[in-house]
Amino acid sequence: MVSARVLAAAGLGLALSACGYSHTTEVVRPPPAAVAYAAPVPVTTTYVTPAPVTYVTPTPAVPAAYYPPAITPPAGVEAFRDEYGFRYDGQGNRLDRYGNIISPYSTRP
Repeated sequence: MVSARVLAAAGLGLALSACGYSHTTEVVRPPPAAVAYAAPVPVTTTYVTPAPVTYVTPTPAVPAAYYPPAITPPAGVEAFRDEYGFRYDGQGNRLDRYGNIISPYSTRP
């Protein structure tokens, strides 16, 4: 008998739940509002461009300094020595101990 009671209760539950859906609800939407389109208003835009700014920087007049050209010693007169002690004249020629120009092709000092 238990199963008959369970079936009766289930049937009653189905019947009650079916009654709840007997009334259908409609979604009532508001009527569409009338859209009034107006002609677009002409818009005028004014662009203002500022005048270019010029900066004047006063600079004092600097007199040009005159430097006379460097005078190189003549050929055969010692102008400098390199790190090895060899002597050279103002034109880059290698000199011997007497001031004579040594050929760049010779290997002996």
